Amino acid sequence: KQWYQRRVRGMKWLLLVLLPLAYAKSEIVIAHGVIAASSKDSTAINKFCVTFNPDWFTTTYYFSEKTAPKYSFSTKEGLNGCQPITESYVNKSVVIVDTGSCSVVERSQRLVDAGAKLIVIARTEGTLNVTDVKESNFSTAPIVLINQNSYNSIINEREKAPIDLSFYSPVTKFDGNVILIYVICVFCIVVGSYWSLYPKDMKLSEIWTTTPKPPIRLTLQTSEDEADDQDSSKGSLLTNVLFGGVIVGIMAGMLLLLYFAYKYFVFVFMALFCVIASTGMYSIFFPIMAEIDCFHTRWQISFMKKQRYFAPCKIALWLACFLVTMVWFTLRHEYNIWPLQVFMGICVCLNIIKSVPLPNLKIIAIIMIMLFIYDIFFVFITPLFTKDGVSIMERVATGSSSNKQVFDAPSDYVPGEQIPLSIKVPYFQDTDYKYCMPIYGMIGFGDIVIPGLLTGYAAYFDTLAHPGTTKWYYIITCTSYAVGLIITYGALIGMGIAQPALLYLVPCCLLGIVGTALKRGELRAMWTGRAGVAAIQRIEDVDEE
Repeated sequence: KQWYQRRVRGMKWLLLVLLPLAYAKSEIVIAHGVIAASSKDSTAINKFCVTFNPDWFTTTYYFSEKTAPKYSFSTKEGLNGCQPITESYVNKSVVIVDTGSCSVVERSQRLVDAGAKLIVIARTEGTLNVTDVKESNFSTAPIVLINQNSYNSIINEREKAPIDLSFYSPVTKFDGNVILIYVICVFCIVVGSYWSLYPKDMKLSEIWTTTPKPPIRLTLQTSEDEADDQDSSKGSLLTNVLFGGVIVGIMAGMLLLLYFAYKYFVFVFMALFCVIASTGMYSIFFPIMAEIDCFHTRWQISFMKKQRYFAPCKIALWLACFLVTMVWFTLRHEYNIWPLQVFMGICVCLNIIKSVPLPNLKIIAIIMIMLFIYDIFFVFITPLFTKDGVSIMERVATGSSSNKQVFDAPSDYVPGEQIPLSIKVPYFQDTDYKYCMPIYGMIGFGDIVIPGLLTGYAAYFDTLAHPGTTKWYYIITCTSYAVGLIITYGALIGMGIAQPALLYLVPCCLLGIVGTALKRGELRAMWTGRAGVAAIQRIEDVDEE
């Protein structure tokens, strides 16, 4: 009872420390939108990507092309808004260039006084500073930024015929890709955890027909051995904390390396992905290929006066899997390659979940809580320190380094290198955000693998402590993950910003398994990885039979 109360008090203090972090927010707001240039009869419409800071203006902007008002386009060559404006721009949209020494605030005030309803700043070769604007709500007209190519295209359209400009920021609504990602994540958790109960080299037919045996990874001790638990618990806890700290420290170090030197390390991680994806596909296809008798054939060769054996079919399988990764690497910038990358990602997650055993709930909980803090810090806290207000996690996940994409006009989209360590599915619905960049939904491998280690341990504990009965720990932990993922996507859709999935998955999964263990009186056995004398006796009885 005292053991449980100490941990409850510890969790209370942890929650008090972490709650303020969940509300951390960056002061810099960067948003993307679309400018639609249409002829007067609306027969031709060209669309261009823009960036804007909604804190600059007081007017409510629109979310679709249909509702966005159109303003007649009017400008003159060299107009920058720094000189007194004598022309009338009442109910018009104005495009100005970024030359001159006056600020964004001064330019917008002159144009608003002249009646402008939409201000478009073209980034040409001027020196206008749009990054360090401290003022807010200084304009009643929306202010957006376009790049040089978009500006030239709008001017060319204007020379052909009068045009109207409308500005809106498309709303990314719920898309079917969320359902697909959800199914993939739950599939990996459910299948990978149960698959971990079987040996790696077992045939598929044997997996279907064989009852899982009690795992050997759990540390079993008799009641006499348990007498020493209290003496070693503090040292064991410290060792586990250090182990978890090393893992999280390595992950944080790799993330920072990618952030500060992305273009150098991105290919290192691509090579790593190709290797682990090849291994993952090999482990997935091995039980299927093992059904073929000749698959196990071994050839004998003499090498350095010694007899060596190798299995040509197994080597051929691994090479075929590696060839698949090379196909992905060659075509990685193609839009339609995403199903292959998703398949490779599924293989990676399944292989890690079924192949990485952890001995007890203690070490798993420590790692999950540390990664819980890690996720919160790199998503919610780091925007306070980055110059563009974008989190380190988001910057690395979307494939850009620390010195790119500060607030400015959008660059013409060019497919860049991205870290492939995530399940990434494009949006199925058509959205005008495509004029800025391809839109994907993604979830990192860690958001699948880390909870998967817990569900795998739950399945092992069920098999050992309650053989031949319903695997309640496994079922409840998988269900907790599924519920946590629903909460994650609910927060993502509701808040409209990227969410650290472990912020929701860790509490759901740990509360599910800990609550069940408490109700069944097995929390201590699960925490230490010991199922007790009764489980040992059952194993011995089975062996005698």
